[in-house]
Amino acid sequence: MSETTAEIDPYAAVEPDPDATDGGSLRVTLASGRAVRFACTIPVTGVLRLRQEGPDATSDDGSPVMTPVATRPARVVAVRGGVEITGPGVRATWRGGQGLRFGAYERFADPQADTVPFSAGYEPPSPGHPVGRWVEAIHLAPDAAVYGGGESYQGINLRGGHRRLRNTEESRAAGRDSAYLNVPLIWSDAGWGLFAHTGGSVEADLGATHSEAAKVAIGSRSLDLFLLSGTATEILDRYQALTGRPRDLPAWAFGVWMSRSSYFTADEVVATVDELREAGCPVDVIHVDEWLSESVLDDAAWSTEPDRARFPEGWARALAQRGVRTSLWINPYVKRGTPLAAELADRGFLVTDGEGTPVPTADNSDTFVVDFTNGAARAWWNRRVAHTLEREGNAAFLADFGEEIPEEAVFADGTLGWERRNSYGLIYQDAISEAGLAARDGDFLAISRSGTAGSQRDPAHWAGDLPSTWGGMVSTLRAVLSMALSGVGVVTYDAGGYWTPESYALAGRLRKTMEPDRVLADVEPELYGRWAQWAAFSPIMRFHGTGRREPTAYPEPARGAAVAACRLRHRMRSYIARAAAGGPPLMRPMPLAYPGDRAARDADLQYLFGPDVLVAPVLEPGGHRALWVPEGEWTPLLGCPPLSGPGWHEVRCGPGEFPAFVRAERGPAAVLDG
Repeated sequence: MSETTAEIDPYAAVEPDPDATDGGSLRVTLASGRAVRFACTIPVTGVLRLRQEGPDATSDDGSPVMTPVATRPARVVAVRGGVEITGPGVRATWRGGQGLRFGAYERFADPQADTVPFSAGYEPPSPGHPVGRWVEAIHLAPDAAVYGGGESYQGINLRGGHRRLRNTEESRAAGRDSAYLNVPLIWSDAGWGLFAHTGGSVEADLGATHSEAAKVAIGSRSLDLFLLSGTATEILDRYQALTGRPRDLPAWAFGVWMSRSSYFTADEVVATVDELREAGCPVDVIHVDEWLSESVLDDAAWSTEPDRARFPEGWARALAQRGVRTSLWINPYVKRGTPLAAELADRGFLVTDGEGTPVPTADNSDTFVVDFTNGAARAWWNRRVAHTLEREGNAAFLADFGEEIPEEAVFADGTLGWERRNSYGLIYQDAISEAGLAARDGDFLAISRSGTAGSQRDPAHWAGDLPSTWGGMVSTLRAVLSMALSGVGVVTYDAGGYWTPESYALAGRLRKTMEPDRVLADVEPELYGRWAQWAAFSPIMRFHGTGRREPTAYPEPARGAAVAACRLRHRMRSYIARAAAGGPPLMRPMPLAYPGDRAARDADLQYLFGPDVLVAPVLEPGGHRALWVPEGEWTPLLGCPPLSGPGWHEVRCGPGEFPAFVRAERGPAAVLDG
């Protein structure tokens, strides 16, 4: 992010719009003399919307991000030096160069504050930023934390860092400031939130350059900004009122998902299920990556039909007879040079350069992108999804990719690549869910990697291709907790981690022959056991990786620990389904579960799982863990001694033990079936 602010045209004066007929608009004059009009509405109690008017105004109609919201005008009246804006749950004053004071909380757009080095206003296009950006400066209270932004591998409290909210293919990395799924929602426990209605990139300096100031730069043709007030719970609830609430999932989604990258034949899949069941390990869903006549790793596209030599017609029936559902890997790309790519190009179903020539993804010159803003292309896609579900008998898809949309792309609806960088994953996800839910009468689930604001409507999402290391597990935990604090509550990940250097190299070689029973166990056993235990207390328990991820592939005591975790998960399914139905996210980070409690805020690597289960994953070898225990008595679910709170405790758990506790007054019967 550029730290210079000399090029920004700052807000200078604010007044009620003299041309407005409903009293809900204001006119802002920039230092250059340019006048900008904003409609001020209260779409939800406690939320002020500032929407720029004009030919490029952001529209709710057809926006994949928004749900229908009220257009209730705010009351805008002149006060000395500016305006006062009021409405249900909203009180704000905006005095030109003094900025906007929202509710009883923080200052927005505050270019002349003594300690704030950021001007707020409009940043015209420049060589570093060819798209004009609106910039908001926010005063940060001395002891306030900052959350949101979507997936963050660096931790839930964003204060003191940068966040570049631009969906990126992570290429198996972890711990850096980039992510697959970014959400333009930034909020603080000081009582304010900022949500930018955009499908493009947002850059946020959250106290990195200056400890008491934040700068949020929004790449957009037109500013559409929502200011939210309230507690942590209220802010996330109000955000979901704007962008949508998650739908309920079928009960089987909360069972045990087993996979690796990959099973290579139908017989291998069936044999794996039988092996696990013989070991007493339940399986509800099994996933296959390599079911096509092309390779996931080599082609990264969905351009061919199933490989019937390996997966013959009706192959999933044997699994259905065992009560196991199947999941298949797909993505929204087609490979250059294939018959399908030629057909879709001729029909205008691919993203182009605006002149009709398909443009490849930003990271792979061999893959083209399906254009879901083209109604005919989306209808074709929906038929393809429905046909696959009927023919293959699967109940779920793993919807991979969707991040690397080139900046220069032109979509059928006229939007440009930079405007769709983040929201492409959302419209891809919407199309899959639309087709799958219709084809299977609601008995369907797609797990997506990419997305943005609004993605929470159709769960679930996974945290991407993170390494099979202790550090990879910590980064995964940070990422899913940050997603929960960004409104994306039904999340999952690759239990065991996605890859090690050895297994990834072997996976590339095995794609040449796709011979069964060649994938090896690659995770350090203690790490595997701990990751499996943590997975049992996650919204969706899903094993995956380039090596073997079945508990039967690992030695004792890791094998026994993982099998016990899967059995415990089976007994928790009813509790999980109840906790997932509305309300806060299933994974409730401590700042959300106990807002205002400083000790809870510091406990940023633990969470409540639903309302009654406290979880503190073991993140280092040896079984040691320090955790903060909320008030009351807590009974262990997987060994470890009972604990009393409030206060910090240190526990040391044996291989078959795990720091998961239920409220004693509720007891294990509240969360375990049978």
